[in-house]
Amino acid sequence: MLAKLDGIDSMQALLHLLRLPVAIVAGMAGWATVYALDKTLPLYDYLLTAAVLGLMFSAACVINDYWDVEKDRIDHPERPLPSGNLSLPQAWWLAVGLFGLAVLAAIPLGIYPLLLVLVSIALLWNYSHILLVNGILGNLVVAAIVSALIFLGSLVVGQPFAMLYPTGFLFCYTLAKELIWDVHDAEGDRSQGVVTVANRWGANTAFSIAWGLVVLLIISIPIALFYLPMVHPLVFSGFASITMLCLGIAFVQYQQQRSDHAYQRLIAWERLSMLFGVQCGSCLRLSLKPLHRSGHRMNCLRRNRL
Repeated sequence: MLAKLDGIDSMQALLHLLRLPVAIVAGMAGWATVYALDKTLPLYDYLLTAAVLGLMFSAACVINDYWDVEKDRIDHPERPLPSGNLSLPQAWWLAVGLFGLAVLAAIPLGIYPLLLVLVSIALLWNYSHILLVNGILGNLVVAAIVSALIFLGSLVVGQPFAMLYPTGFLFCYTLAKELIWDVHDAEGDRSQGVVTVANRWGANTAFSIAWGLVVLLIISIPIALFYLPMVHPLVFSGFASITMLCLGIAFVQYQQQRSDHAYQRLIAWERLSMLFGVQCGSCLRLSLKPLHRSGHRMNCLRRNRL
């Protein structure tokens, strides 16, 4: 059972452990996906989708810190668990509770969203163990799970293949970010025997691959504008460009100076980039009326089965 948390410091430690900005952005992204595909859905679909993603991503941050406490004593000694502000049992029970609430919130959304949530939770719970097998595989798993937040919104609407471009975009975006995160965590990863691009081939190689993904994403924006029947193409292109600009600024600053202060700026710029990315997703309303009608029927069938 969770021990009672007393004082402002303990509450701040709890909020830090939960990574509320990450949870909020995840929930907003799910909301934006549902809106982009079918803004006529009832409010509870939006709220449940956002709740599932927010709870799941907060729980993922908690359980990751739980498993990585020894590594964080080197890379992030200021975090709640290595600093001793919160205990390991508290973190474990908190993660269990949040994942459990995410599952409960996913049940009314249908069998397919529920299955996606269950698979994602299993991978998130074992993420640190996957890292020990291969850190590069861990990067791919994280990128897949993060991009699944858009896929979840697609399943809720009943159009699983309608948002393949933003799902792939978010996969590459997250993979690039994870490669740079590994540069900062290289010492701790090395101490735990975790193999990453930064550890195996060096930080410059990690930055090169990340920049290659960034260039690929930038090139994809005009291609998407040309091939996807968007309702608001200019607004989409504006937000997408700002998203990549913020990410580029984050990478440039950290590549030039890899101090702890620069790392905090990297996080700040990346979160700002994600906020613009969510706005970008909300503008990506595709003109897919036939799919919309079939998706509505699929949605009704899904609810009838439950």
